[in-house]
Amino acid sequence: MFDLFRKRRRTLEELEEVRSGRAAGIRAVITVVGIIFLVLVSFLVSMLALTPMLELQALRQQKKRVEELLILKRKEEKEAHDRFRWTADPEYFEQIARDRANMVKEGETVIRRAEEEEPAPAEVPKQH
Repeated sequence: MFDLFRKRRRTLEELEEVRSGRAAGIRAVITVVGIIFLVLVSFLVSMLALTPMLELQALRQQKKRVEELLILKRKEEKEAHDRFRWTADPEYFEQIARDRANMVKEGETVIRRAEEEEPAPAEVPKQH
């Protein structure tokens, strides 16, 4: 009856077998932990490298939009400058006033295109 509670002594072969089983388990755990560690390190490195690349891409897109806006604004500025230059020119005002009032200077010849007459619409006979 006392034999039930007493530990059985293991032989050297059994101890070696247990030890090799434990060593294999520890190697497997170390391998899994190493793989997890490598995955985490590669993830962190990729995040550190990818974040500036994404920010750079966003800045490039913003630069492109700003350059397009700059081109548009320069075009608008040139149009406004031309309009201002025309309105500041007294000859321009005189020309516009004479064109609108159908007036000519002495010795000036006005050439106009003859207005094309539109053909009269064909009459449709009425049916009673």
